[in-house]
Amino acid sequence: MRVLIVDLNNFAMYPTVAVGYLVSILRQAGVEVEVFSPLASGVTGVVREPPVKPWGLLDQRLRYWSAVSSNPVVKSVRAKLAHLHGPKLARHTDQVFRDFERNLNAGSKFDAVLISTYLLYHDLCGQMCRACKQAGVPAIIGGAYFAEPKVAQHWIGMEGLTALATGEVEPQLTRIVREAASGTLQSSPGVLVPESAASLPAPPLHDLDSIPFADYSDFPWDRYPHRIVPLVSGRGCGWNACTFCSDVTSTAGRTFRSRSPQNVLTEIKHQTQRHRAGMFVFTDLKVNSNLAVWDALLAEFQTASPGATWVAAVHVGCQGDNGLSRSHMHAARASGLVRITTGLESGSQRVLDEMAKGTDLATTSRFLHDATDAGISVRTTMIMGYPGEQADDVRQSAIFLERHRDCIERVSLNRFLIMSGTRIHHRLEKSPQAFPELTQITVNHRLAQVQHHYAPAESREYRVAVTQLLGAVHVINRRPLRPSARAFEGVM
Repeated sequence: MRVLIVDLNNFAMYPTVAVGYLVSILRQAGVEVEVFSPLASGVTGVVREPPVKPWGLLDQRLRYWSAVSSNPVVKSVRAKLAHLHGPKLARHTDQVFRDFERNLNAGSKFDAVLISTYLLYHDLCGQMCRACKQAGVPAIIGGAYFAEPKVAQHWIGMEGLTALATGEVEPQLTRIVREAASGTLQSSPGVLVPESAASLPAPPLHDLDSIPFADYSDFPWDRYPHRIVPLVSGRGCGWNACTFCSDVTSTAGRTFRSRSPQNVLTEIKHQTQRHRAGMFVFTDLKVNSNLAVWDALLAEFQTASPGATWVAAVHVGCQGDNGLSRSHMHAARASGLVRITTGLESGSQRVLDEMAKGTDLATTSRFLHDATDAGISVRTTMIMGYPGEQADDVRQSAIFLERHRDCIERVSLNRFLIMSGTRIHHRLEKSPQAFPELTQITVNHRLAQVQHHYAPAESREYRVAVTQLLGAVHVINRRPLRPSARAFEGVM
């Protein structure tokens, strides 16, 4: 068996965990694997949070104004500019396709092609599937959102597509590939073929320790700015309640499951030796979902990888210390943790409660001060435009950032977007009258998005508040990261 794996998730900073797992599972089964990463051709994927330019505040104001405008001309211009400034992988599809085609037709024939993708690369995937059909090679597409049935149905009709992988299919991956190669693959839980009306996604995988460690040996390491190895200690989120979160409804996020502490530490040691690595990023939604794993990392990370540094995301809950007390933060810094991300989302407690965030601002404030005092660089995510949010809520967000600007080194601020399958999406479908502030609703299941216009954003008071919030974010994001965290700029 000879399989080509295509990575259309690629980040500009580190390899893709999902592809690393595909490679290791197939190789363990004796399958010959090659990886095609556009980054090897100089085409980068998603660059997160590029450095802020001096004129960045003006740029953000213009972006926000154009985003909330209902003027069709403004919307058209914005769409064109978004394409011009989007990821290189989305802008240079011709080059990527030519390189893929060369890989597909070079040497002996592949028995199957596996494409791991983001939804925005639908057209490129279509080109690849047609090329596979012409070459007589089965093509299987997988990605985080295909566990959502309505999304899968908008992809399954692609010409040349043999099947969609829906859900966590690691235990059956080798069987799927062999049956695809022999022409006998049929729909089953986790597999949707074009001839089938529907199939159930594969159920969540619980025995995570049974999966071999991800194999990143085929990635173009010389193209990354730093040698950062991604890890995942668990799938899903221990909180699993936020109404807006699509991560907990996508393929690997459905319910929380964890690896054992020893299994995680063993992989850290393995990847350190395999890739001569001293930098790690945990891509878990919340690495403190399992406190046994979190405590083990704080106590034994340096034993597994002496001198290494790492970054992770956490959930700051409102009950107990969630492993994030002042003493925990100092232990985390001693273990090599140099940067931490948490979902602040809003500086309004009322909005946080509407989101079911399970956090309170007083606890978050203590966490921010404790992490900063321990020498950890703190990054937060924020959302504006959540249904029900008013101008005063936006002002409260701005004020919270202003009061904590010495405790936060980066803020990722995003306009609220409803994703298919989320709790708030289901509420909108069931009771649209409960959301009178949402207008011009357009469902795009191909991209797993429910686009809308947020009426309160039209008021002068709301826009003034947004201007204050953008200014607070700009002041924070213009500052350089503390030296220990600079190598992780743009990560997470």
